[in-house]
Amino acid sequence: MMSSETFEERMKLMYPNMTPEEIAQQKKNVEGCIGFLLVVICFLILYSFVSSASTTPNHNLLEIKIVSMDFTAEPNNNNKNSTQQSHYLPLVSARWDLLIRVPGELVGNDICLQGNLQASFLYKNVTLVTSSLHSYNELELGAPQLLTVSAVATGEDLSGAIGKEIMEAIKERNEVQFGSQLSLTDCREETKKGTVSYECDEAKLRFDHLGSDQIRATAYDKLEPHMPQILNVSAVAIE
Repeated sequence: MMSSETFEERMKLMYPNMTPEEIAQQKKNVEGCIGFLLVVICFLILYSFVSSASTTPNHNLLEIKIVSMDFTAEPNNNNKNSTQQSHYLPLVSARWDLLIRVPGELVGNDICLQGNLQASFLYKNVTLVTSSLHSYNELELGAPQLLTVSAVATGEDLSGAIGKEIMEAIKERNEVQFGSQLSLTDCREETKKGTVSYECDEAKLRFDHLGSDQIRATAYDKLEPHMPQILNVSAVAIE
């Protein structure tokens, strides 16, 4: 902004008959106009930023929800004597069945309408098994989708300390927690990886059946009446 002396000199050159009081008043008027314009410009910039943020979804914050996770395991009951001594039944096999809900904002934008889904299941951050590729197709653009994926682990996958910890948790607490990671076909033009990966929170499974041949558990939460049951577990992108 001009100094008082420069402003007064210019006003005297432009308006020789203007008194010092009139020049001071004119200076105040100019400063007021400049201040008002600055306020208007700042408001327009802020309004534009807020409008853009509210209308453009941030796909990095969109979460895939786990609707349910089923776990079925078959313990080895062949050697009962060693079982009684060690209080531990080794697992012959285990199966995970996962149902996920993909938000509509991701369908067709991040995740292709036709592609593959793959899941890995973890215990205490250790990967137990990774499923084969499960194909899906004919998803509806912009609409939420339910997708399923399953994986089977053998006794070799569950041998050693990890398998023992899982069975001890089931026996002592009648529950166990599994983590999961998802991989879906990526259709974004700016990426070249071909897949988009998501890391899920751990799901706590409570066992409702402890038989001699199989043990089963399901994890899900109840929401509002007449609404689908959705487990309170989310998956976020980990690109």
